[in-house]
Amino acid sequence: MSKIIGLPSVHDTGCALVIDGKVVFAMEEEKLTGVKALYTQNTFPKQTLNLIKQKFDVDLHTCDHIAYARLYTLDILPKEYHSNQIKEKIQSFSHHQCHAMGAYFTSGMEGKVISLSHDGAGTRSRGKIYLCEDGQTNLVHSQWLPTTSSLAGLWGVSTERLGWAQLKDEGKVVGLAAHGKINHMIYRYLSQCFYYKDMDFKNPGWESQWRYICNKLQKDKWFEEDKKRADFAATLQKFVEDLMLKLLFQIHQEYPDYRKLSLSGGLFANVKLNQFINDLNYFDEIYIHQAMSDAGLALGAAICKAVELEEIKKPLKIDHVYWGENFSEQDWAEETQKHRNLTAENFDIKRVASLIDSGHIVGLFIGQTEYGPRALGNRSILVRPTDAETHQKLNERLDRTETMPFAPSVLSEYANEIFKCQKSKYAAEFMTLCCDTKDEWVDRIPAVVHRVDQSSRPHIVKKHTNPLYYNIIDEYRKISGFPIVLNTSLNAHGDPINNYPHQAIKLLLDGCLDYLVTETKIYRRLRDLSTSCISSPHQPQRSPHHQK
Repeated sequence: MSKIIGLPSVHDTGCALVIDGKVVFAMEEEKLTGVKALYTQNTFPKQTLNLIKQKFDVDLHTCDHIAYARLYTLDILPKEYHSNQIKEKIQSFSHHQCHAMGAYFTSGMEGKVISLSHDGAGTRSRGKIYLCEDGQTNLVHSQWLPTTSSLAGLWGVSTERLGWAQLKDEGKVVGLAAHGKINHMIYRYLSQCFYYKDMDFKNPGWESQWRYICNKLQKDKWFEEDKKRADFAATLQKFVEDLMLKLLFQIHQEYPDYRKLSLSGGLFANVKLNQFINDLNYFDEIYIHQAMSDAGLALGAAICKAVELEEIKKPLKIDHVYWGENFSEQDWAEETQKHRNLTAENFDIKRVASLIDSGHIVGLFIGQTEYGPRALGNRSILVRPTDAETHQKLNERLDRTETMPFAPSVLSEYANEIFKCQKSKYAAEFMTLCCDTKDEWVDRIPAVVHRVDQSSRPHIVKKHTNPLYYNIIDEYRKISGFPIVLNTSLNAHGDPINNYPHQAIKLLLDGCLDYLVTETKIYRRLRDLSTSCISSPHQPQRSPHHQK
């Protein structure tokens, strides 16, 4: 058995550690540097490697294998790692092999599974399709460069045209799309740049064509006027779904016995696309890797090596992705002593639930930092879900410009009652797809439901996965009758999910939070909190689950 360190690709850098076939660490470098990956391209993940050394006493010198998610050349490594000992340990795996295998082998899926990846581009391809069954995998198609085009690349360029940043703000376009209507002229323009043929998205010259078309659209203010922006986004979403439908239809026709689908690559950060795929009758279950972007490549590479060594033989059912850094009570004491304008009381779960029920913005900082882009309770901001004005007011408090609704965390026992999520619940444990809200709940929880299409992006919480987080929500349910809370990531605008106590304390001191909760304390600023709620402290309409 062995210790395998996974190293990343060009952007979304980070590291992973697999020991004896078990994932024990995976984390993005941005959560340690505090700087979004967009601004630190081509950086070596020194801080995540240092954390692995600190937590597990393993480094590139002492591990057994180094798995690289890119074509390896020694000059990628800092000079201190230029040794024959390290060079002999390194093995490279292709970009999309790491995506697809990272997804399949964390899916927990038994039997016949399609593993599909697609993003802007790897070194030689834009995506791969594998047939998988009980740990055996067979590559059946690669979307080779330079003869193919990228739906993820199209989305990135369009995000930029709408005034947002590629590799960072694509989700804003997803949220905007539901506010618009399909425009046939825009759809026709897209069709001139892209077409589908034999499991490939075609027209390698799409980018210059699309940029030329966007320049024409710019003159007609398509990227300035609100209605036109929304219609542009809606048409883009529909076009991407239509092309993906053609690919999945062909896969289903050729491999009808494969009724499960695992997805990876940056395109599948699009939670509405994932909902569209999940709603098709081609598959009984879909799964999206938790870090679907290139942030997942380091873990994918380590998994590829573990599979090769037969230390992982079948897909793992991952209970949680709390694989990052944690902090002790002493760490918190040392940090809070620096601030005289903080006061603390001992943790009390009823008190935390009451604060949420009163309309306060509550930061929750417990356990180890989550892997991937979603806050899953350990680095989260919690608000009651019952106020329609929460979206605007929370954006203002956090200095954000989100177009997507904030997501909910829901107790697993109540997920079917609130949402139409009959399948792919495992994927929903990691907040990677949307589903529709049942009619009787839409007006009860407006803060977590898209006001146009009534969809939501639920995080299903199981007690054994995160007992403290589950119990906080359950205590809120006993008070309010709602087995669900608004959950957004613990960070201000433009920052990665916060990893350190000092970052969370800054959010509190800056007025982004009303309270900050750890496993042992409840912190607040020394000030009058009577007007600090997200909304007026009215009592929302109680749900039937009050004190149930």
